[in-house]
Amino acid sequence: GVVCREELVQVLGAFVEYIDALGPLGYVFYFVGYVVLETFAVPAFPLTMSAGALFGTAQGTLLVTSAATVAAGIAFLIARYIARDKVQSLAEGYPKFKAIDKALENDSFRVVAVMRLSPLMPFALSNYLYGLTSVNFKSYICGSFLGMMPGTFAYVSAGQATRQLSEGALGSGAILSTLFGVGLAIFSAGYIGKLASNAMCEETCICEEDFNVSASQDT
Repeated sequence: GVVCREELVQVLGAFVEYIDALGPLGYVFYFVGYVVLETFAVPAFPLTMSAGALFGTAQGTLLVTSAATVAAGIAFLIARYIARDKVQSLAEGYPKFKAIDKALENDSFRVVAVMRLSPLMPFALSNYLYGLTSVNFKSYICGSFLGMMPGTFAYVSAGQATRQLSEGALGSGAILSTLFGVGLAIFSAGYIGKLASNAMCEETCICEEDFNVSASQDT
């Protein structure tokens, strides 16, 4: 496992250098690469942080959020129209899926946004599972984009600060303010995520009760 992580760090380091050397084309290459990796459920956390090192906090956040949303849309469409049976078999391993699906019937946009803030299912898998639900594509895309942005901002900010620190580009005062800003961003994302998780728990618990009642009535 350690060897794999070291190799991953080396590969990502080489990737950052390569993207840096591409200039404006680096944005396109990074965007396409992120979409492909996320669509195939490759962990994107290191790549998300690298966006801060490559493009800065504002542009990096927008780029990552946009790429992740495109990947989420592709996975959604694959599940809904191409590989529905396969994804359906995966959904059986997540008992809360039915409750989430029920919640989506009532307020698709809000539920998707909340789920993105603090997902109850793995992110890449949830992209496919949403394709089985009743959510419409527009609500799914808009909710995903807005819901993913706070967490993305936190990690992209950390990536930018890491690069600046490694290059000695920050003075001591700037270092403290940058670390404080990154820490505040991560704390804020975590706090929002906790609130979202609690709200989603209440939502799904209600839906599970409704689902169980309707199931008992059917029997």
